[in-house]
Amino acid sequence: MPTTPGPRTIRLVRPKDEHGVAVFRITDPGRATTDYVAREVPCAIGGRAFAVSGLGLADVFHVRVGRRADCSCECLGFLRHGRCRHVSGLLALIREGKL
Repeated sequence: MPTTPGPRTIRLVRPKDEHGVAVFRITDPGRATTDYVAREVPCAIGGRAFAVSGLGLADVFHVRVGRRADCSCECLGFLRHGRCRHVSGLLALIREGKL
C-alpha cells in the first residue's frame, strides 16, 4: 500500500541579518527541498512585502502577505491557482514571530 507524503514544512535557516536578509527552507515530501532568500521591502498598498528568490536561481518573486485580500505573489503557482508556497511559508514564519 503506498504511503501518503507528509505535510509541507517550513523553517527559518538563518534569521534576518544586518541587511534584512533571511533564509528559509520549504520541504514538500515527495518533492524537492528548496532554500529561499527573503528581504522585506516597502509596501504602500497594505500588508508586508518581500523579495524572495530561490538560492542559486535568478528569478525574484515579489510576495505580499497580510490579510487574505492583501496576499499576492508573482510566481506561476499563485498566478494560476491564487495560492503558493511562498505566501503560505512567509505567513507561517510571521505567525511564529520569526520574520
